[in-house]
Parts: sequence; structure tokens; C-alpha cells
Amino acid sequence: MPPRLPVRAISTPLSAARYASSSTSKSPLFAPKAGQSSTASSSSKVNSNEPSSSKSVENKVDIKGKSKSGPQPIPPLPRPLGISQHPTSASKTWSQRKQELLDDDRHKAKRKALVKEATQGYFHDYNRAKGVGGGKLWIAPNVLIREDKALYFPDISGKSLLGNEVHTTDLLKGRVTLVSVIATRLSEEHEQSFTQPVLEDVAGHPEFNFVQINHQENKLKSLLVSFFISSLKRIVPEDRWGSYMISGGEWSSMDITSPLGIDNKLLGYIYLVDQNLKVRWAGCGTATPEESQALRRATAVLLGRIKGEPALPEAGDRKAEVEV
Repeated sequence: MPPRLPVRAISTPLSAARYASSSTSKSPLFAPKAGQSSTASSSSKVNSNEPSSSKSVENKVDIKGKSKSGPQPIPPLPRPLGISQHPTSASKTWSQRKQELLDDDRHKAKRKALVKEATQGYFHDYNRAKGVGGGKLWIAPNVLIREDKALYFPDISGKSLLGNEVHTTDLLKGRVTLVSVIATRLSEEHEQSFTQPVLEDVAGHPEFNFVQINHQENKLKSLLVSFFISSLKRIVPEDRWGSYMISGGEWSSMDITSPLGIDNKLLGYIYLVDQNLKVRWAGCGTATPEESQALRRATAVLLGRIKGEPALPEAGDRKAEVEV
């Protein structure tokens, strides 16, 4: 049987000297001796005397990481808007739908759109619309987009104020058309800032057409808008009832919204489409005086080409086009 230890040996506490040597550097219970300064106080003095490079950075960048140098200028239209394939109002066949289901690029685009939507807040568009320039995404070009570089306006379906099913492909074919995409009261104000001067210039022109697309992504809102068709008829002139269409449901990001540059659903978008369904000019947000004049000139140039008339003196045949 092993020998028992004495009770005194077990109950003897650790010596104060041993406890102090193992904990002095960590425990705040031990104050420094007179004439000595603590490590924390000395390091704080050194840091206060040294110039900090982070302070100079803080002068340029605020807490949220946003630059204080001022608002960024609105960029010009970066690319031609539209789709590469000629649109059609015919219904898609089973083989076409099957091809879309098996298309990897379409699936990647859908995933990218879903990730983008998930990472943005609910009020993302509202916050952008309250920013500089009312959330304007780009500055419209001063002249037409070259015909060989321009892309086609995608086919969008909806119901007109007359109650029949219409497609943009059928409405735009063969005439110079000014197309507006609106969804809110704010977008209607944007639309008027662009279209009002042009409509006054070309009133009664047989080769000109004005198509308004009222897009309501929410099905409930789309249903409510359909209930107020009589009110819309009192606002829209009777000769435009057939070209005012209400399109409900979510638009495809790959087929419509991304090709048309619709990145903020609160803004109004304006497109000038030629007789071949190609987007030759595009604007968004509130029109600037320069954009308003550019749209008037571009419309006059396209109408003059249909009639075989020479282009305007201030915008010659080739000078009136630009490669975006």
C-alpha cells in the first residue's frame, strides 16, 4: 500500500512570489513600481508622436469607404443597345424552347442576375434615384449610332388600350419609332422630358410612330393598371391607343432588360428605332438640353432618309452617325 501524503503538503497554497512571476505581465492587479512606466503608456506616447498615414487616408475616404472627392460624372452610353438576332412576334417552337433550356450561357446569365438581385437591397433603385442626376445611368449620344453597329429592339408583348394583344416587332416595323419604357410616375416625367419636343416637331408625320410600354413587373400592379384603362384613355390621345401597351410580369434579364440597359426600374427609358427595327439612339432619366436637341436632330435625320430627303445641315449623312 503506497504511503499517504501529509495533509499539510496538499493544502499548502502556492507562494505569492511564484504566482506573481507567472501573472505580472498579464494581470492588471500589479501596478508598476515607482519610476517605471508601463508598456501600454510608453507605446501610446510613441504612437502619438509618430505621424499616422491612416489619417491622411481618412481625409479622403469616409467611414463607409466612399470617396469625398465629389460625385462621379455620368458616363456616356457605353455600347449599342439591343439584341443581335432579328426579333419576331411568332411564338417560340418546342425545339427553340428546348434549346434555351439546354443553353449553358442562359443559365449562367440567370444565375448572375439572381446573385445580383440577392446582393442588392430592396431600396437599391430608390437610393440610386435619389443620387446625383436622379440616378441617370448614361448620357445619350449626340448623333445616331451607325447602322452597321446598331442592334435590334427585342420583341415585347402586351395589351394595348384597345384590348388586343400587340407585339413591338409589329408596331415598329417600317416606320421611325420613338419607344418609351415607363413603370412609375417618375419615369413618366422622364419620358415627357425627352418626347415632348419631338412630338411637337413631327406632329402628323405619316412615317413617325410613338410606342409607349407601361411595364408592371408585379402582377398585382399590372392587374390594378388594367382596371384603370378608362383613366388612361382620358390621358392618352385616341390615335395612340393602339400603340400604348401594358406589359405585365417579369422581363427576361438576358432577352430584354440587360440588352436595353434597364438597370433601374424607376427610371424612364427612351429609344429611337429605325424602320429596320434597329436602336439608333437611347436615353434615360431626365433629359438634358443637349440630349433633347440630339434626339430631335436624330429623329429628323431618320425621317429625312425614309423620304429620300437630304439630312439636316448641322448633321450630315455620315457625320450624323457615331460608333458607340
